[in-house]
Amino acid sequence: MLFFLVMLFLLIGVSSADAQCAMCKMAAENGAQADGKPYLALNQGILYLAAVPYLSFSVIAFLFWRGYRRRREQEAELEA
Repeated sequence: MLFFLVMLFLLIGVSSADAQCAMCKMAAENGAQADGKPYLALNQGILYLAAVPYLSFSVIAFLFWRGYRRRREQEAELEA
């Protein structure tokens, strides 16, 4: 049940995220035509937005791994 709720939440967010692509494209084109460098800020913003999910997943994976390792060590101590 939880899996389906998470998937539904993710699918709802896709349509609203897809709508923003045209705005980003226009901002990048206008910045390049104005001979300014706002497109560099746009690229950095995209990198920051992309880094957050990877960082979040990495932290969660590390916490699971550490918990698994500690559990195995405790089980080994109990058996010894």
